[in-house]
Amino acid sequence: MRREMQPISVVVEEDGKVVLTQAQFDLNEPDPRIELTCEQSPLVAAWLLEAAGEAAQAQHAEDDRPIPIRYFARGPEAEAQQLEVFCNGQGMVILKIDEDAYLELAPAMAKRLREQLSVVIRQSLTDMLRPDSEA
Repeated sequence: MRREMQPISVVVEEDGKVVLTQAQFDLNEPDPRIELTCEQSPLVAAWLLEAAGEAAQAQHAEDDRPIPIRYFARGPEAEAQQLEVFCNGQGMVILKIDEDAYLELAPAMAKRLREQLSVVIRQSLTDMLRPDSEA
């Protein structure tokens, strides 16, 4: 398996090590190389996701503002529903829960919601990939 993004590439070598290299394009110095064992890889991936989440939070700190929505519901029903997402005729983003319950968001607020969801998803993946403390 080989994955590459300029200037970083990831290769799994025959001995099972995951090797990260960064192209420096310097003829006098070899490219930086990081070798990880299969046990280290999930931990490093968790660190990277955690760092990316922190960087995204710092970059979008002003987006912690509440997201204004309109919620329409007939009553508190406990049955499970399928969420549908679509745009209505007025250009509003609709999150439809059922025939009588839906959220209506402006496109700008839907974008802010998407960014906040991305941060939360990265944080949950970081927690999921974190190794057991007892191991």
